[in-house]
Amino acid sequence: MSEISQESKIMKHIFISHAGADAEIANRLASDLRNAGHETKVDTRELKLGDDTISYMNEGISEAKSILILYSKNTPDAKWQQLEINSAVWNEIAQDGGTCIVLRLDDTRIPPILGPKVYGTLNPADVNAYQKFLEDFCEVIISDRSASSIVSDAFRSDSTNPFRRIRAEFFEDDPNLLAKMFAPPDALKTGPLAEMKPCFLEGSRGTGKSMLILSLRARNFMARIKKPLSPELFGFYLKLNRGAFCNVGVLSEETDDLKTFIGQDAIQIVQITDIASQELVICMIESLLSEMAFCIKNRFLQCDSSIEKHLSESVHLALFGRQSNTVKSIEELLEILADTHCSIACFIRRKFIYGETPSVPIAMFDLEALKRVIGLVKKIVPHLANSMFVILLDEYENLFSYQQKIVNGFIKLGPPHFSVKVAKKLGTNDTSSTTIGQELQETHDYTRLSLVYDVEDADQFRIYLDLLKHFLSNIITGEGLNKTNLSELLPTDNIPEVDSEKIVSEVANLCKVSIEDFQKWDSEKKKDKLTYYREAAIYRILYSNKGRHKEKSFSGFNELAFISSGVIRYFQEIMGVAYHLTYGSIPNTSSRITFPAKNQSKAVHFVSEHNLTTLSRNVETYGERLKYFLLDLGDCLRYKLQKNTSEPEAARITITNPEHLLQPEMLKLKRLLDVGVREGVLQTKEGRPAFKPKHKSDPQPTEFNIGRIYAPVLQISPRFRWRTPLSCTTLLSLISWDKRSQAVQQIKAQMVRLKTKKGKEEEQQQLL
Repeated sequence: MSEISQESKIMKHIFISHAGADAEIANRLASDLRNAGHETKVDTRELKLGDDTISYMNEGISEAKSILILYSKNTPDAKWQQLEINSAVWNEIAQDGGTCIVLRLDDTRIPPILGPKVYGTLNPADVNAYQKFLEDFCEVIISDRSASSIVSDAFRSDSTNPFRRIRAEFFEDDPNLLAKMFAPPDALKTGPLAEMKPCFLEGSRGTGKSMLILSLRARNFMARIKKPLSPELFGFYLKLNRGAFCNVGVLSEETDDLKTFIGQDAIQIVQITDIASQELVICMIESLLSEMAFCIKNRFLQCDSSIEKHLSESVHLALFGRQSNTVKSIEELLEILADTHCSIACFIRRKFIYGETPSVPIAMFDLEALKRVIGLVKKIVPHLANSMFVILLDEYENLFSYQQKIVNGFIKLGPPHFSVKVAKKLGTNDTSSTTIGQELQETHDYTRLSLVYDVEDADQFRIYLDLLKHFLSNIITGEGLNKTNLSELLPTDNIPEVDSEKIVSEVANLCKVSIEDFQKWDSEKKKDKLTYYREAAIYRILYSNKGRHKEKSFSGFNELAFISSGVIRYFQEIMGVAYHLTYGSIPNTSSRITFPAKNQSKAVHFVSEHNLTTLSRNVETYGERLKYFLLDLGDCLRYKLQKNTSEPEAARITITNPEHLLQPEMLKLKRLLDVGVREGVLQTKEGRPAFKPKHKSDPQPTEFNIGRIYAPVLQISPRFRWRTPLSCTTLLSLISWDKRSQAVQQIKAQMVRLKTKKGKEEEQQQLL
């Protein structure tokens, strides 16, 4: 038995939050849960006269593994319960505390933030239903730990989970595995990587940008092609940062302009740009030499000591303008370059922090110096004479604007001496300017590749499936597991989630006819409507506003690939959690691994909830606001799924006046959408960047899809069949703390088309 299943039998600490008027049912539940072996706290039973109420609440919530919130018509006016709810939700999200679970006692409207936490509706008068609830609650809900704790356990660094490596850095101990794992067969998207023409790889967080660009690194590329003696491509990797200038803090995130810092002093502007350029050249040369040293040491590259000495002396002469008899190896040359870094850092601190007038440390490192070094390598090292040298630059978005201009100049002027491949996040600033006065032009100077796959496009989805098959196959063989086919690894749950009669009834409702009239239609017409509305009907039944919610199940390779939104990291996380739920930390090499459909579905829901709840911690400045923006949109779209009878599956947000995004008053909305695309929370058509401030002539996007991985926790359909049109003003209200509630109600009213005056009055009354 796995560790997960063993732990599920031992659960402690349940805190019951309730309004005073609901004390009777709270005490009954507490007693029954204690009888079931769970330590339970409920204030009407435990709290005595004179006790410190705040301390009691703090202790109960902080120690609880589950907080059961009894929600009824009495809750909105129960001040102490409202305090408990706010504290419990904050503790769960901000401190990975106990899981909040909402149990409805009537049909009172639930606040949006509690919507995803609703477990069901309880009628204490129904003895059979009450007993069934107790059994299911103890068996399923209370036994589950928080989503983030399970995801964290699944990806521990010391775990034997074969899917634990979800970041490029985790492959440092095994570059061969990285080479095999992320050498994608997708020639449509990655073919230009092998060409001399530079390219930008763009994708949101988790789309495999770093993995892909690292697969071109010499050590990985030669391991994959198994031609170490004369590689056609020699790539060296550099993770970009602001260098020594980050210590000075000369520019803010909002005003990335040298003139903002030093005014109109043209000499200082040129000086800062020149020093930054020289520092970048040193970093590139260090990366090239380090990669060569690694390949020589590991016998990927043949280069004896005499050749290495000759190369080191020649490079030193080219860089520093003087002969050196002491440099005999690449390692010694790297030490000299490291000292040069220190000189630059010292100069910047003394000049820009302390206001001194230090002497310029260097004046020899420029683009031509980099070209000379590469030329010397090709001339002196025989096995690299015909290789194409590729500079692999990661995290372009980290640079200041003037540093990006330096990189752009290298991209434009590098070929044919070398090519540059750049990885950057979608939705981040970039510029087409260079330091040489010429614009960097797409198509003419470089290719732009999007790494976000549109899973609703048949061709792109097929390519994405091929990529995942390649990934799974190599993970299994690379980790020493027995090979298995996809149908065995990820079996599909063939048990219907919803009774067919209920589906027919709900489809009839969507068609605005009675079930009797629907049955009178000819078979072909009924078949068409059942196909057209089937998925929407299933979601409407599962996530009905009345009664207990039943989670939508997800299983099978194609369905898991679809829900991963075309982002490989999400698929990796689902696989890793499914493995953890099935096998725990026990290695399984004796037989073919298989993930039961139930564990696949649980993994999807855990990963969905984890990615939503951690937005606050993982995304600086905008994370909390982005999370609530997503929750509010989810609340509106879930309402549309339930109420709209013509276009229920509509998680495609269409901005009706996108030109307004360029107006100053929309800056807050623009930045939030920008961050949403960068983090993969929102997706634009074909993964195009959301905003490029330096390219104001570019058309603004009109559609934003909510990442499908968030559909399970938001309880909406991941199929974006219809659009939901919203204006910039409406979306801006939705991200304003004081206008959120009113905006949600307005959007809901807009999402449902009402035909009669009576129906409109009833709908408005329900919303209010």
